[in-house]
Amino acid sequence: MDFDALRARTLRSGADEEAVTVNTRALIDKVLARYSGEWTVLRELLQNAADASATKITIKFETIPSATVPLPADSSSSSLLRHTVQHHTLKRLVVTNNGQPFSENDWNRLKRIAEGNPDETKIGAFGVGFYSTFADCENPFVSSGKEAMAFFWKNNSLFTRRLQLPDSETSSDTSFVLDYRDTTSPVPPLLPLAQFLANSLTFVGLENIEFWLDDWNLLSLRKKTSPSYEVPIPRDIEPKTSEGFMKVTKVSKEIAQIDGSWMTVIGWKAPKTIAHSSTDRDAAPSLRKFFSRLAGAVQEETRADTKPDGPADTDLLATKVSATVFLNVNTATIKTFTGVKFNEELERATKKPPPKYTKLAILTAPYIEDSSLAKASAAGDVFGTVLPSRGGKIFIGFPTHQTTGLSAHISAPSVIPTVERESIDLNARYVRTWNMEMLRAAGIVCRIAWSCELQELKEKTQREANGRSKIRMEQVSPFLDEAITTFKNFTFRESTPSASIGSLLEDAFWTCSKKASIEVVSTCGVLPTHDVRIAPKDLSFMSGIPILPEKLASEANVFVSKLVDFGLLTEVTVTDIKLALESSPLTTPQVSEFLGWLTKQATQGRLDKATISSLLAVAVANDDSPEGNASPLLQLGEIRHFLNPSRTPVDFPVPPTVMPFKFTKGMSKHELESLGWEELQLVTWVRWLIAQAGNRQVLADNQDITKSAEFSSQVLPLLSKQWDSLSQPSKTALVEILVKHTVIPTKFGMKKPGDAYFPNVKLFDDLATIDGLGNVKDKFLLALGVRKTVELDVVFGRLLALEPKSAKAVTAAKPQWSHVDLIKYLASVRDDIPGADIQKLRSTAICPKQLDGRDGGESTELYNVSELFEPRHDLRQLGLPILAWPGAYRTNTPEGRFLNSLGLRTTPLVSELVQIMAEAGKKGPTYDLDRRDRALAYFLSHHHGYGYGTFDYQSITVPFLPLENKPNQLATPARCFADEGAALLGFDILKRDWTPHAPKFGVRQHPPMDQCINILATQPPSTYNDARVLFSYFAGRLGEINTNGMARLSDLNFIPIFVKGKEKSAPKGHTSPRNCFLGESEAFGEIFHFVDFGAEANSFLIKCGCKQEPSKLEIAQILVKEPARISATFRNAEKYMALLRSMAEATKTLKKHKDLWAEMRRAPFLLASRELPPTSPVAKHAGHADEADHLDEDEVQGIREFQLCSAADAIIIDDYLNYNLFKADILAAPQEESLEDFYFALGSPLLSSLVEEAARHGPRAPDQKPAQKLQKQILERSTLFLHEQPSDTIKHDAKWLEKNLQVQLVSSISLRRSLRGRNVSHTEKRTAVITAVNKEYTLWITGAKPDLYQVSQALVHILLTRPKLHSAITLEMLLKTDLLDLRARGFNVSRILRQKAAEARLAESKRQQQLEEQQKRIEEEEQAWRASQAQVEKEGGRRDHVPGGFPDSPDNRALTAPEPATPTPINAEDVRRHGRNLFSNLSRQLGFGNNRHIQQMLGDNDDGGQRALTGTSGTTDPPPPYQYNQQGDQAQPKPTGGSVTAPHQLRENLLTAIKKSRAHNSSDIFSRGETNVLQETKSYCDEHPAHDLTFVAEIKHGINCYLAPSSVSNSSQFLQQHSFGLTSFANLLNSLADVFSLGPQTLNIFFETSGKTIGFNRNGSIFCNYRYFEQLHERNIVSQGTGGEGYAEAFVYWWVILCHELAHNLVGDHSSDHSYYTEGFVAQYFGRVVRVLGQSQGQAQAQQLPVRGREGEGSHAPLVEI
Repeated sequence: MDFDALRARTLRSGADEEAVTVNTRALIDKVLARYSGEWTVLRELLQNAADASATKITIKFETIPSATVPLPADSSSSSLLRHTVQHHTLKRLVVTNNGQPFSENDWNRLKRIAEGNPDETKIGAFGVGFYSTFADCENPFVSSGKEAMAFFWKNNSLFTRRLQLPDSETSSDTSFVLDYRDTTSPVPPLLPLAQFLANSLTFVGLENIEFWLDDWNLLSLRKKTSPSYEVPIPRDIEPKTSEGFMKVTKVSKEIAQIDGSWMTVIGWKAPKTIAHSSTDRDAAPSLRKFFSRLAGAVQEETRADTKPDGPADTDLLATKVSATVFLNVNTATIKTFTGVKFNEELERATKKPPPKYTKLAILTAPYIEDSSLAKASAAGDVFGTVLPSRGGKIFIGFPTHQTTGLSAHISAPSVIPTVERESIDLNARYVRTWNMEMLRAAGIVCRIAWSCELQELKEKTQREANGRSKIRMEQVSPFLDEAITTFKNFTFRESTPSASIGSLLEDAFWTCSKKASIEVVSTCGVLPTHDVRIAPKDLSFMSGIPILPEKLASEANVFVSKLVDFGLLTEVTVTDIKLALESSPLTTPQVSEFLGWLTKQATQGRLDKATISSLLAVAVANDDSPEGNASPLLQLGEIRHFLNPSRTPVDFPVPPTVMPFKFTKGMSKHELESLGWEELQLVTWVRWLIAQAGNRQVLADNQDITKSAEFSSQVLPLLSKQWDSLSQPSKTALVEILVKHTVIPTKFGMKKPGDAYFPNVKLFDDLATIDGLGNVKDKFLLALGVRKTVELDVVFGRLLALEPKSAKAVTAAKPQWSHVDLIKYLASVRDDIPGADIQKLRSTAICPKQLDGRDGGESTELYNVSELFEPRHDLRQLGLPILAWPGAYRTNTPEGRFLNSLGLRTTPLVSELVQIMAEAGKKGPTYDLDRRDRALAYFLSHHHGYGYGTFDYQSITVPFLPLENKPNQLATPARCFADEGAALLGFDILKRDWTPHAPKFGVRQHPPMDQCINILATQPPSTYNDARVLFSYFAGRLGEINTNGMARLSDLNFIPIFVKGKEKSAPKGHTSPRNCFLGESEAFGEIFHFVDFGAEANSFLIKCGCKQEPSKLEIAQILVKEPARISATFRNAEKYMALLRSMAEATKTLKKHKDLWAEMRRAPFLLASRELPPTSPVAKHAGHADEADHLDEDEVQGIREFQLCSAADAIIIDDYLNYNLFKADILAAPQEESLEDFYFALGSPLLSSLVEEAARHGPRAPDQKPAQKLQKQILERSTLFLHEQPSDTIKHDAKWLEKNLQVQLVSSISLRRSLRGRNVSHTEKRTAVITAVNKEYTLWITGAKPDLYQVSQALVHILLTRPKLHSAITLEMLLKTDLLDLRARGFNVSRILRQKAAEARLAESKRQQQLEEQQKRIEEEEQAWRASQAQVEKEGGRRDHVPGGFPDSPDNRALTAPEPATPTPINAEDVRRHGRNLFSNLSRQLGFGNNRHIQQMLGDNDDGGQRALTGTSGTTDPPPPYQYNQQGDQAQPKPTGGSVTAPHQLRENLLTAIKKSRAHNSSDIFSRGETNVLQETKSYCDEHPAHDLTFVAEIKHGINCYLAPSSVSNSSQFLQQHSFGLTSFANLLNSLADVFSLGPQTLNIFFETSGKTIGFNRNGSIFCNYRYFEQLHERNIVSQGTGGEGYAEAFVYWWVILCHELAHNLVGDHSSDHSYYTEGFVAQYFGRVVRVLGQSQGQAQAQQLPVRGREGEGSHAPLVEI
């Protein structure tokens, strides 16, 4: 709807105008006087005074004494005042100000609602504030200057009356007198009221406020301000708001002082009991009604958990107290930049234009140390809300409910509030924009005020520094509390009730700066945040970094947190610390603090190793001595170690890389290691002591470990104490460091450890023994090399008189000791002998050997102990050198163990035993078989015990083993073998009695196989026996032959070939295992070499590659090379054919050998045949093939000639028909499938590929339906055909066939065949042929029923790659046979049946679409009919029925429900007669002369509508009645009106009847017969016969067949006998279903002989009796086809039957209604029947054209070349 047009029409209407009226009292009471805020009336009156430029205002409450509570007996001021506050009620409120008197405009605006002050500099905006006084005041009175105005009511209208005052009564003050409507209100709470008045004085222009209660001046407030000074706007602050509407042009600052004086009763609260008694006393309905408006319904009762405020002594309530507060006020001048449109909209909302300039003030509380305010607050915290420390508020002249979110009040008179002045309006569009910009400007002013405060702090700290350039914490501390106050004042929190107000202020505060920085207080003064850092407590050593003071950070944590969140303030960085460390050295206390902080950061993972190293690298400290003497600077970057006092004394000298212990004594090892330092290890310390031993600038004499015995006596015990806890590398390092220096104090001075002896070594007196070393462990001294034994050189020189170097006697004096004495002494001090001396003893000749033949004699020559053997008998018998030892020698004595440690031998080596056996077994001076046997026995008995088995005997080069085949020769283990079979190949064999011990000597059982093969290759066996024995030897060693050896043997010619039967003679040659075979073979014996050397020898040959018979590959190789020889050898074509069959079986294997396969494709080794034509019989009948069919096969069979040819010359017979035509001209491959595949793989062509066909056909037939039917059948059956074929034989599948094959019906076809490359051809007539043009195939056929075998012959060549003879026969059978028969024969026809079901679903969908289209047409006709009926009624009302017209349609309420009309009876006889006349002309209109059956159906008989059925016998039976819908429906009511029924209604009813048709889903049908008497014709009985039917099969198109068990006993036999008739009947019903757009599954066929029923309707499913179709129509349809008159007659007959049964979907009985709908169906679908029958006759005529052509009636049509 267009509301704009509707509004315009309304305004243009001529109706009278009516003004809107207002109920003034209701408006004031319900709207204007209902303010939700506190102190509304006083606030409005104070605002009016401020707008009138008043400086003083007086507020006075006048009370009424209590009528029930008497005055107190005590008449003191405090008692009277308390009585007044507790028990008096309010009578009047008088507010007086000394502002400008009312002008005439002011008086006029006072009596006009919503006409506010037009001055944009004033606070008032809406003009409704004064009317808040009507909340509890009935008749306000105003007096100002020379005039007064009184308000009074007349009914619901408010009136005013003005009075001019005489001069005597004129006053410069303006007074508002408010008399209360209800005088029962008590005195309001005084403290909230006093706080409101003090708060109101903050920003308004008033200077003095007095509050009176009767004659008591309870409160007096006075405001004073200091002269203001201009605050410069910092350059880095953008003064313009984000939207650009406002700009801060000027800011000034002033200090305001408010002095207050009040009575202590202000802070006093009456007890609860008194309040309750007051309530009981004044039982008026509105105790606090007045101040529920005036004071915002403040609660009187004190909370139970709080004490009453104010003094407890009620005698002091009249005492006055005073206090003073100071305020910082920053006032800004705001310039506005608004457009004309914006100004207009804002003026419309506020009734005054926005100001060009406006003021905005920020009030904060300064830091003042004064306790007077706190003392005065005990008597009433009047200034509690004046100071914004508890939360700032927005002031629009007076405080609103809206807080600012920070500890600062903001006065913004130009901010537009809501009507009640309690909140800021952020709803209206332009008002919202204005207010948001004002708030942003306020945020900018807050930032300017912040900068001003910080600048003042900066100046104070600079003055405190007295001109020093660097400011430190000492100068900042006095002003830290003031800074904290400033930080708290500008800390933003969430504002209430609207959080967006605080957000706008805060956003403007932070975003107005042009730099990402803000001034803050640091330990170095006031600096921007990018120069200030946050640091923890443990960074106090960094005095040069500006850090936020800890107290400031903790007490102003919210503000500091925002600085951190915004990224303005960051923590101290490593760069900051590095710069500070580089600037100045650390003091001693700072070093400890720095290390403590650094270790903490390191252990907590806050600093990585690289950062720690960089900090230590720049750190420098003054290492002051305890005496105060300055020492050199300590560079922490060079420190690498720290001291562990438990391991290294702190008073010992340490390297300069060690951190002094005084700095690290309070730190743990983990902390110090986190700095990358290591604990000073003893090795490092001792190495430094040794390195600096001679440097007197580092170490003094008494600290030199190599010179000072005292210092060494302190260090060595320390090392000894920790020796056990040291690691082995540390011990080794210490020994290496100390062993070279004189660090051991002895009685002869400082000695090297190797030159010093233990004190207990007393062999000689002049030894340097240790002196002065206590508490030193022996093992530590031993590790250093301190000796417990005398040196060998001394022993040798002093005791044995031997030269240490030569170890031989050179002196004439007799030695003091023998070698036995020496051994005994050394054994006694064995544990103390150094390792070097032990090695020296092992390499020194100190012992003689025992001489042979003399018992106990010894040689004069000395030997090394390791060169001698123990003095044992078994070793002495072997002739080995034995140690000379007088007396019995025992190995378990100390001397025996010591000699063993020096290397005295106990057993001989294998090489020594071998040498003994070689010398004793060789002919010559040393020949001694007994000694050899002793050596052999010793070797065998100790072989396992002494580990002789681990020796490498193959490395022995000395022959010592006796041989069996060469008694006088010896051999090494590598040159002889244990197995006697090796002698066959010429190898040496170990002596037989030594053979059991061969493995112990390392003698192998057999010679290496490679050597054996080499000998076999050079010396192959020359006799049969030698070959058999040698091959048997190799058979026993098959496991030793590896892959390479076996491959070599396979190609080695070592097998002798003998002439069969002459094995004893010399071989005719040698061959390899690959080229000979084992056993004998009649087939291949003359072609290949066959040998046999016995089972054992043959096993070796098989392993080498001999086979039992040749492989297919070998046969193929020789077959390709010598086909003629092999063919001649076989002398039989069948044998050669068998050989080819074996080759065919190995086709896949042969193909893998590409060279051989290529040679096979070229070689003429294939067998083919040519059939020579017969002589007399065949020639006699050459031109009469049909007459020759009766000849026997033997008579017509020609002679086949076989010959060898290549694959290209052999032709594969894949078309037997063509073969019969050209068999004398080709070489045919054997007609076996395996051989054909073999020939084809080798390249033999197919006969079909050589035969060229040229087809010619006559003109196309006009009707191609037979061709289409055949094409559909081919596509359907080809799937079954291809399903049985192997996938590799299929050339094209059914899908390809569907896309690329067309079937065309022509008059005639001829086919000419010729053989490519040969001048041979043949021509014949065909009924089917296939041609291809551009890969599109066309099947040409002749006649309505072409020869399906010829069709199959043509198809198989495009379906299969190589069709067989039976392929065409199989396809022909599939094309001929019905699907059901195929299923009975085992073919899987389910897919085809599913496809037919899918086609049926498509047909059903199409049928539904047709029904929907009919429904749409009916609806269109309905609309047109209704329009025409309306026109008729408009023109002249209803017309009468045309005489003689059709009767009206029955009133079927279930379908159309037409309106009732005048009843007109319908004669059933007329209907019947009319129907007879209609159908009698029907067949004549269709062109059929004989309409006997149709006339009989509607004949005028006297038997109640029944008719006779004429059968074959000629007897006349009563006509069967039509069946009704067996749902039990009653007949529909008779027509009740005579009005014309709309045609669309009839069509819609007929369409509904069709839609009600359903498929019958039950397998049985049983119904009892019944007879109903029709009410229309009492004499007519509607008979319904009984039925008993059973489902037997689905015929076609989804039409089911039912049989009566009483009529047919064998259903299978019945279906087989009547299959053609049932199929024809189903085809006829399917065509009839198409006429009605019915689904064929709704139609059924039944057969019963007992009843007379032609058809019946059961629940929407129609059943037709096959009995009548068989007797009346089947014969004519079979003989004439679908184009004859018999088909047309049957079509019309059963069409009428269906019209009759479909009408039963609407009407159950055979009434006049049923006849009406039957005729409707006939009339509606008559046109479709005519079209269907016409098409059927045209197709039949077209199909007869080729038949007549063949009969010669139309001559031959011209042939067309394809």
